[in-house]
Amino acid sequence: MKKNKIIFFDIDHTIYDPHHKSIPKTTIEAFKKLSARQDTIIAIATGRAFYMLDIIEALQPYIDAYITINGQIVVADGTTIHDEPLSKATIKTVKDVFNKYQLTFGYIGKSTQAINRINHGIVRLFEEASMPLPEHNPQFEKKHTVYQMWAFGDDETFAKMQAELPHLQLVPWLSDGFDVVLDSRSKKDGIIKLLAYYDIPLQNSYCFGDGDNDREMLELVPNSIAMGNAKESIRKKAKHITEAIHEDGVYLALKRIGLIQ
Repeated sequence: MKKNKIIFFDIDHTIYDPHHKSIPKTTIEAFKKLSARQDTIIAIATGRAFYMLDIIEALQPYIDAYITINGQIVVADGTTIHDEPLSKATIKTVKDVFNKYQLTFGYIGKSTQAINRINHGIVRLFEEASMPLPEHNPQFEKKHTVYQMWAFGDDETFAKMQAELPHLQLVPWLSDGFDVVLDSRSKKDGIIKLLAYYDIPLQNSYCFGDGDNDREMLELVPNSIAMGNAKESIRKKAKHITEAIHEDGVYLALKRIGLIQ
């Protein structure tokens, strides 16, 4: 049977609960049921890199495709169909600005990540986010390909960085920091590539998300669903709103739209 539907899932606060460091049992059950349909592609759309996906190990047997690092690397059925790192010039520009403001910042590579400084507070933040602690390497870009950069910072810092880096896309986290990616790339672009790869029309696509880096995805996909724990500005971008992650939001929405029983 040709698979003629595709559904995209954000990870953090959508299918993985960082507060409880777990996947809701109903979400695991929903993935099993989706996979059993045999007409639906299950895809991940995340800001995380592949080496940060151990937290969804229980779901990986059911996943067909991945959009990672906010669209910088896209993989379908084990084949990489898009791979676009940052240029050396872009990395230097971002690094110079971050150093100018003495920010704590990091690099996302294909198989590892690095940070320019580490202290006890940094270790705690990564533990709370269920993220692997980066290696301490301020010169990471000299020997590694870089796909994304990020920095810790408050709202005032974020506004300053937007002014300093107007040609790049800055995506705020839920708190305390932001990602820096190419202005031409997002989860939306990864979705377009996967639709073409699988020859699935846009109207047969679905997505779940909750954060700022889901904004374009929720606007693009006709059957978009925002989690109840998303902030109001993100919920407004979706066609539907479901319950929060800890209230079985994914499972209940999939039942309502008829994709699972």
